[in-house]
Amino acid sequence: MEWKSVRPVFAFFIFVFAAPAWAAPPAGEGSSSVRFFVEPILQKGLGGVAYDLSFYQGAGSTGLSRLEFPQFSLEAGLAAGFSVSQGEKREWLVEASIAHSTVAFPGSMNDYDWTQYLSYPKVPFSYTYSADSTVSWHASLEAAWTFAFAKPWSLALYGLYRYQDVSHGEDGYTGWQYAPDATSDGYVPMVISSTTPDVLEYTLSTHTIGVGLMGEVDPLPGLSAELRAAFTPVYASDRDDHKLRTKLSTASGWGTGFYGDMRATCVLSRSSGVTPYLALEGEVIYYVVSTTQTQYWYGNADAANGAPQGTVVTGVGHVITSAQFEVGLRFGLMF
Repeated sequence: MEWKSVRPVFAFFIFVFAAPAWAAPPAGEGSSSVRFFVEPILQKGLGGVAYDLSFYQGAGSTGLSRLEFPQFSLEAGLAAGFSVSQGEKREWLVEASIAHSTVAFPGSMNDYDWTQYLSYPKVPFSYTYSADSTVSWHASLEAAWTFAFAKPWSLALYGLYRYQDVSHGEDGYTGWQYAPDATSDGYVPMVISSTTPDVLEYTLSTHTIGVGLMGEVDPLPGLSAELRAAFTPVYASDRDDHKLRTKLSTASGWGTGFYGDMRATCVLSRSSGVTPYLALEGEVIYYVVSTTQTQYWYGNADAANGAPQGTVVTGVGHVITSAQFEVGLRFGLMF
């Protein structure tokens, strides 16, 4: 991983731990306070990401392809930050977090191909699935400023930066494809299967900037519920190394999406020193990035199909769609 892709994340983490110097209230405001917190995180991923390709083949025919990658990893990490309060009102919240995949739950990558003729429905051409293994990590910085407060309710402006990097490895494939039929001059479906390992590697990185609102309600002492929601411009870049075809495909571009996070927090005990608490959360990440892909054949596996080594194709329609869900548990200490 290149340093330039992660240095913004480290800059934000430095900001989080330097910020208390200017965030602390002026001397003499006895009702103001600054509290810090640390939260080990455990999150289970659901959903995944898909990308769609479209390329004109001539004679009124367009080739369509879709690859679907799961995101089932169990991630462990750490969140830390601070809050600035005036009496019972929390005025500022700043939080940074980082998490990395631990246990890789089994999943499958699905690969679909169609042919689209002008004014006709698309015709399935092939389908395969492969055993997927996923390595992922993400880091984020979140900040909120409360502008409306009427106990037990509060409403804040909310900002988010999130970086995510996900790598998929695919082993073998099983499925079917249409093949020429010499007896009928047409095509017939043929079962295909291979146990070849490492047939494809796909990596996707995203930079997400979010602006939205954060609402909180404290219905009972020691219990609170919080909702964070933001509109998110997203910059995505991906890399697909199709090793069976010795073809490398790359793309990058901007898109838009949505980020949502709902948390329920329960304080385990109260003290003037360290306050332990538990938080359950559900997270939603959705975005669509429409751009173009460049394909480069670094070998001759597709030479018989008209793509010898060194062939370059640009301008391939490329749409990345992600719908990810996280359910998580946080054990926090506030001091």
